[in-house]
Amino acid sequence: MQHLSLKDSQHWVGLESNPEVMTEYAHKLGVDKSWAFSDVVGLDEDSLKLVPEPCLGLIFLYPFSQLEAHKRKRGRVRGRPTDGVWFMSQTIGNACGAVALMHTLTNCMDQVSSSSSSKLAGFANDAKGASAFERGKLFGRAMGELHDAVAAHGQTDAPKPNADLDFHFISLVAVDGILYELDGNNDGPIECGAVQRGPGGFIRAAVEHVKEEYIAP
Repeated sequence: MQHLSLKDSQHWVGLESNPEVMTEYAHKLGVDKSWAFSDVVGLDEDSLKLVPEPCLGLIFLYPFSQLEAHKRKRGRVRGRPTDGVWFMSQTIGNACGAVALMHTLTNCMDQVSSSSSSKLAGFANDAKGASAFERGKLFGRAMGELHDAVAAHGQTDAPKPNADLDFHFISLVAVDGILYELDGNNDGPIECGAVQRGPGGFIRAAVEHVKEEYIAP
């Protein structure tokens, strides 16, 4: 992973891109059992109609080195701190999946967390007023054991913590009707435009952003 100046020597086992693993992680953090992650099987209109509603967030996995070089060539912005949008830096190697998960859940916490005493709520409260970098360090101290337990439950053999993994997770969420891209390697959220109200509005906006920024040549 990049942005090595922000990362210390700590590495976690990379998460498998698996909705069951993400759901287990979310539930252990205190997300209500009525919420779950699911695969987006395609980016066409018929496939998007299969995404369960309401849909509050999208976690996207992409090949890191190839697309990061493409983004740098285009001079892509790296985001900025934004009031009302929860953001933290990735300070742990191979923790991008966990960071994307936290970005998704913390920005939807009022809807998905059923208990003020949950790990998710406790972490968000402890991280109030902290910088993005401080939140990343706090996350590493607070969630390491939970992460290790969940990361071992994928369908494939878990990689070693210090494995050189050439993929990267980001999160897309809507806050106050605006779509944001959240990447722990950036300086802050990236505003991506308005989200149309109503069923399907969020997932269509998120997928359109993915297609424009990560798939289109």
